[in-house]
Amino acid sequence: MKRALSLLSLVFLLGLEGCSRHISNANLDQVKPEMNSKEVESILGLPTRTETPPELKSPEVKTVPVTRYVYEQDGNTVELTFIGDRLASGGIKGNFGK
Repeated sequence: MKRALSLLSLVFLLGLEGCSRHISNANLDQVKPEMNSKEVESILGLPTRTETPPELKSPEVKTVPVTRYVYEQDGNTVELTFIGDRLASGGIKGNFGK
């Protein structure tokens, strides 16, 4: 029984390992301005975190929502800025290294 449980745990952990995704600059090159967030996620996966810059939040002024997707991998950071749900022109900063 212990052996079966250990084997099952190992298979589960290996499955989790396969879920992690290594993103390359080749993936990033596929991302184009005006793509929506779901299109970007289909190429790069879910971001490490999302941010709504505080300087763009204002209850008095009705503005188009701005969201920043941040991807971190191997010490490299890539930021993608969406205006509404579309990637802004010039909205990609950084790269994934080599």
